[in-house]
Amino acid sequence: MPLTEAESTSTTPEVPLPQPLPRPVRRAVSRKQRVAAADSSSTTQPAPIIDKAVFLRKFTENALLQVKEGNHEEYSKLVKVFLYSQRETNITPEQYVQDVTPWISAVSANVSALGISYRELVGAILYSDWIAAPDDKFVHRYSTLILQIVSAHPAWVPQAMSALVRWFVYGAQASEVAVAPAVHDRLHALLEQVYRAIPTCGASMAAAITDAHPFRTAKANIQVLFLQNVLRTLDYAIGLRREVLHTVLNRIIHVDVEVQIEIEDLGSADEGDDDDDDDDDTGPNFDTADEEGIFEFEEDEVDKPVPVDSDSEEEEEEDSEDDDDDSDSGSDISNTSRLGKIKFSAKRVVAKLDAIMSTLFTWLEQHSQPDELTQEMPEATSQLFLVFLDLFNTVVLPTFKSRYTQFFVFYLCAKDPQYADVFLGTMMGAVGEPVRCGTPGQASALTKVAAASYLSSFVARARFLAGENVRNVIGVLVQWACAYLEWQEQLQREAEEESQRRQPHPWAKTYAQAAANINGGVRNSSSSALTADFERHAVFYAVTQAIIYMFCFRWRDMAEAPGGGPVVESELDNLRWCNEIEGIQRIVFSKLNPLRACSSAIAHQFAQVASQTNFMFCYAVLQQNRRTGSETKEQNDSETPTQSNLLRTELETFFPFDPMLLPISRQFIDDIYLQWQEVGEEASSDEEDNNSELNDEVEVVDQMVA
Repeated sequence: MPLTEAESTSTTPEVPLPQPLPRPVRRAVSRKQRVAAADSSSTTQPAPIIDKAVFLRKFTENALLQVKEGNHEEYSKLVKVFLYSQRETNITPEQYVQDVTPWISAVSANVSALGISYRELVGAILYSDWIAAPDDKFVHRYSTLILQIVSAHPAWVPQAMSALVRWFVYGAQASEVAVAPAVHDRLHALLEQVYRAIPTCGASMAAAITDAHPFRTAKANIQVLFLQNVLRTLDYAIGLRREVLHTVLNRIIHVDVEVQIEIEDLGSADEGDDDDDDDDDTGPNFDTADEEGIFEFEEDEVDKPVPVDSDSEEEEEEDSEDDDDDSDSGSDISNTSRLGKIKFSAKRVVAKLDAIMSTLFTWLEQHSQPDELTQEMPEATSQLFLVFLDLFNTVVLPTFKSRYTQFFVFYLCAKDPQYADVFLGTMMGAVGEPVRCGTPGQASALTKVAAASYLSSFVARARFLAGENVRNVIGVLVQWACAYLEWQEQLQREAEEESQRRQPHPWAKTYAQAAANINGGVRNSSSSALTADFERHAVFYAVTQAIIYMFCFRWRDMAEAPGGGPVVESELDNLRWCNEIEGIQRIVFSKLNPLRACSSAIAHQFAQVASQTNFMFCYAVLQQNRRTGSETKEQNDSETPTQSNLLRTELETFFPFDPMLLPISRQFIDDIYLQWQEVGEEASSDEEDNNSELNDEVEVVDQMVA
């Protein structure tokens, strides 16, 4: 029911109107309100301040501009911000991160201006120890800055690569070991980004790796760290594999040759004790290290200081004043001390080479695994093998005294039979054609002799090589040697016919000419014939030695029992020999007399094996060569070094796949390596027996392991 007007007015409460305040009070309140309003406005709307990021960006921009005007004051302050080295400053890594972080954005905003005029600033940025900082976000921002710099200015790529590659050896110090893996992960992440962003940076990366490679005298842990990171770069920088691996193999060969020099020094220091034993040449011994003890050492032994016997030095000085007996005693002590120092030095170099080679083998093992489905080698592995084969031809093959470096190709060939076929074919191609080996260049002759040595040693030692392949290789070499003999016989007939046409009538000879021919001419020609023949027929002798060397190791693959089937070691009469070796008799008994030019150790071993298997008998040739060889040997030893002597030395001493004696690296080789097996000795398949054979069997004589 609606209310009446009177009722509605009575229910609404009356609100009293505000009464005006006295004037003084109102004025005071107004002043307070104004003060409060002023205070509230000052808190809610602060006075504008300069943003730090903007300030640093402007500061950087002005500093770079002032450089062009000749003012370097602000620029120098900017450079000092990025100068940081963990070893040369007292600033903690955390403080460094806090100080540099705001400047990264400032420089990044001005990266387009960082031309060649600002090498000090760019150098400070690149060579700072930023990569070892503890903050991952900071490292990411910093690496982004470097990537921006090299992308905007490719001229800085070489310097950036040099600055980054120096971190390859980070972790060599004990204080760096814990963080080294993280540092290397960051490093390769940035290197990969740069490599993919700038396709032309490959040459700079390869050059930086070459320049930063440790010297061969560097410690083993430094060598291994550097090699591990170099090989890691090849996982993403595939286009650099050939160039970088060329450098790697070159450095390994330098250490390898140093091992041989150390061993030769050890042999020279100890040769006085062995002079009495050198006269008894009973034939070759196979597969035992002549330098016993050099390849046996504890893991921490290589870090011990070189022993210096001060007492022996004092005794030596005192002995100079005593009688001759005391002097001899002091000399013996001095020689013993010198021998110990040389042996210790040799062990250090061997340990270094072993660490480097095992690192390379580990990387090869990771990149040579067959496909899980097809069990065949992937195309990437085949391409890698071809790269290594090419490097073998250009780096390893021409190098004399390389003893262990070449085992990388031995290891790869065991991964796929096709790899072994390609390697054998390459070595046969390096030997060349028989009818063109009579007049090669001298450098070419050395390469051909080395190729024949690699061919024979590979076939002899490759356990993974099938018997059919062995027969094919030796068959090709026998055909080569027979073709060479036929060619020489043809040349000899042509020369005799030409000589007969030009020979004067008998009545034209004087008595003096006839006497000279009888007394002196024949003797002189015969005395110099061997040297001249060897230099002329060096490749033929190398091929012949390859044939008889392979026969000594693999004769079981060339024969079968009289009734067919495999050879029985206790029944060696009337063996059936394969057709591929039918020409060996002709080669051995030819006028070129190859057994005289070949290594005496191999010649004696071949004669023994051939006799025990009733293949052929050639002891008479060796006896004849022994009677006539002493005079020639003395003459050759007295001559100055010549190309002929180099050829002879390589033929007599170079057997490139002799036993692998490096303790760690041999673990990659033992299972695919064929040890020497005496005639009549049954082969053992037990791995433990195979390992003991390497220490118990007899090795090739000193020439084969020197």
